[in-house]
Amino acid sequence: GSTVNLDSSNAGTLATQGNIIVTKNEKGEIIYNGSQLIAQNSPLSFNTLSNPRGSKVVDITLSDGSRVWLNAGSSLTYPVAFMGSDRNVSINGEAYFEIAHAVTKAGAKRPFIVSKGETQVQVLGTKFNVNAYDNEKEIKVSLLEGSVKVSNLKDALIIKPGQQVVAINNSSLVINNSIDLNEIMAWKENRFYFMSTDIKTISRQLSTWYDVDIEVAENSKGRFTGIISRDVKASEVFEMLQKTGSLKVNTTGNKIRIYQ
Repeated sequence: GSTVNLDSSNAGTLATQGNIIVTKNEKGEIIYNGSQLIAQNSPLSFNTLSNPRGSKVVDITLSDGSRVWLNAGSSLTYPVAFMGSDRNVSINGEAYFEIAHAVTKAGAKRPFIVSKGETQVQVLGTKFNVNAYDNEKEIKVSLLEGSVKVSNLKDALIIKPGQQVVAINNSSLVINNSIDLNEIMAWKENRFYFMSTDIKTISRQLSTWYDVDIEVAENSKGRFTGIISRDVKASEVFEMLQKTGSLKVNTTGNKIRIYQ
């Protein structure tokens, strides 16, 4: 029931939960360390790491050694220590995963499962990105390395590196073979990466990163290409959009209106 504010916490131990010690290092990374041996019939204890809109990317190492990077406006719910034959976490927003291999005492492989609603991503040891914001109509799972199985109530697909699965409101899953991994992973590298991207998609990314409310007028059209550091101020990015000559930006406090 307690909450730890990571921004105001110094490096060192943040909490002790059973056999697990939660620490923050000098880089600001969150690390779960300790023995995962837990008495049988012990209840699972869950934590949620929240990274609000307007925040920098946060990096967490789970108790099994898997690493997760959370984009702004995202949260990850996970067990303090993993028990049983599966490792289950749930996500809201966007996260990049590097999953550690794990086996049971009997030597069986322990799959790692990421859930968002009825959509699940199941892996053993791999690197992949999940984009599953509530304000996006699609859930996108992009594979960089290894193999993943994506499933929902209607479908199940296994994808290869360089492929992406798209799920729309629990309809049948679709594989996209023409993805740009540089564009998909730009957020983790602290960049905006737009390749003929429509203004509404751009606005959703800017809104999450800068924690501003953006209204895009229905008549606003056009696609834009550019690579911008996320360290650039919001006002400078909106000025860049205006300099294209096709859009106007009106700012009132924390509210932005973009129109043709």
